[in-house]
Amino acid sequence: MYLICKLLYISIFALLSAAPPYLPLYYHDILGFSSNQIGVVLAIAPFIQSIACPLWSYVVDKRPQSHGLIMAITSLLGGIAVMCIMGLGHLISTETTPIYFGWELSNTVVITLTSILALTFAFFTLPNMALVDSAVMKILGPNKLLYGEQRLWGSVSAGLTILIVGQLLSFTGNLDVLFWVFACATVLFIVFAFIANITDDSTQYYTPITDAEEEHRYASLANIATNGSEKLLGGPSQRAFNTYNSLSGEYNSKNMPGQSHVSLFKPDSVTSAYTIREEADETLDVVGINLGLAISRIASMDQSIISFIDRNSEEIPSMDDFKSFRVLSFLLTTLLFGFVLSIIVNFLFLFLSQDLHMPTSWIGWTGPTTGVTELLCFCFSKQLTEKFGVTKMIVIAHIATIIRCLVYTVLVPDSFITNVSALLLQTLHGIGFGIFWATAVSEMDSFFPPEQRSVAQGVLGALHFGLGTGLGALTGGYLYEYMGPIWMFRIAAIVATINMTIFTLGRIERK
Repeated sequence: MYLICKLLYISIFALLSAAPPYLPLYYHDILGFSSNQIGVVLAIAPFIQSIACPLWSYVVDKRPQSHGLIMAITSLLGGIAVMCIMGLGHLISTETTPIYFGWELSNTVVITLTSILALTFAFFTLPNMALVDSAVMKILGPNKLLYGEQRLWGSVSAGLTILIVGQLLSFTGNLDVLFWVFACATVLFIVFAFIANITDDSTQYYTPITDAEEEHRYASLANIATNGSEKLLGGPSQRAFNTYNSLSGEYNSKNMPGQSHVSLFKPDSVTSAYTIREEADETLDVVGINLGLAISRIASMDQSIISFIDRNSEEIPSMDDFKSFRVLSFLLTTLLFGFVLSIIVNFLFLFLSQDLHMPTSWIGWTGPTTGVTELLCFCFSKQLTEKFGVTKMIVIAHIATIIRCLVYTVLVPDSFITNVSALLLQTLHGIGFGIFWATAVSEMDSFFPPEQRSVAQGVLGALHFGLGTGLGALTGGYLYEYMGPIWMFRIAAIVATINMTIFTLGRIERK
């Protein structure tokens, strides 16, 4: 069901996981960049993406008939830019400083060209994640609660791609492999983008389920309603129950005569105060643990960033809404946590390879390890938050990140135990980021009325994934170059500790 949605996510996550995570290794080993220079290049993407995502989303909204074509063309342009980075590596591979067309490819020139290519990639390709989200929403039509089930395939693709590239790098010993895997994934994405008929007609990719399957789904939920929960008898949760796998058939009879399937999203939800995240959140109260719904209720980075476009004055929070110390401290916590995670993520592979001498075949396993734990945290985040509360969940995320940073500082190179420990530490990334982001999205909603939550999520995403990630890349490169990786992780741990303190102070009730 909805095969094209899954293929779009599989290919876009694959191309974004093939080259970008390993590029710091290429910059260091092949292009000869210092850590400081690597940080400057890596900082380009989050800043440019924050601008490009709303821009391209606005373009496809104005030209919906060209949605697939725009995704294909932008991916092609960004893909060419990344392949040109490999070309630069080949040009400077000689022992003497090469001269082409009267230009001497000095380190400064190479850095400048690489920065331009990185900017091109960030401007054209990175926004495609937001465009795929938008395309999938259109294809799903009234069944938008199935969004999480589609995006789940992308998460699986990302983990497997990082693993495959790591194994290929270990087998060939040639860093060019990461570019060729990236190229293959880009070609697949372009093909899928071209063949996807992206309209608001949700029946085009839908495979109707049988009556037996429909009865089984209804019986399962009816059993939950009968045995489980008094809250199903009325209120919002009853509405969610009637929405998720409902047999009302009202939408089907009006819009899809002759088709027997389950409507998973109210037709009027687009214009109602409830967003897809709130629909998923309510439905989870009914069905319990469900990974697809759990992903649907958590805004992705790209959804957050594009939340600024096409908003009227009533949907934009006023400055007074941000003056509360509780809100300000939470936003500062979001910014600094993005800063800390950026330092770790952007320079982790370089640290594992250059300082710990960890084989790339082992490094590749960080992808599945991170992916599995992150998805598990997303899956159980609602239940955990209800049990422990927002404050404890955010504190746990910080403690996991602090422990991770400090353990990195005591690992010794060329050790089997170090390799195993480094992989185990990746589970703390899943716990740290997974718990933090899932909790932060829900907490941000609690600060604002429903009509202002989309823009509020945009502020959250811009601070965490835009400003925080960009500043983290710049600072991490400087610290790695001039103070060494050990102190880089120590300072990251110190910042995380300060950040946890700021957050805790912000949670104190004030009269």
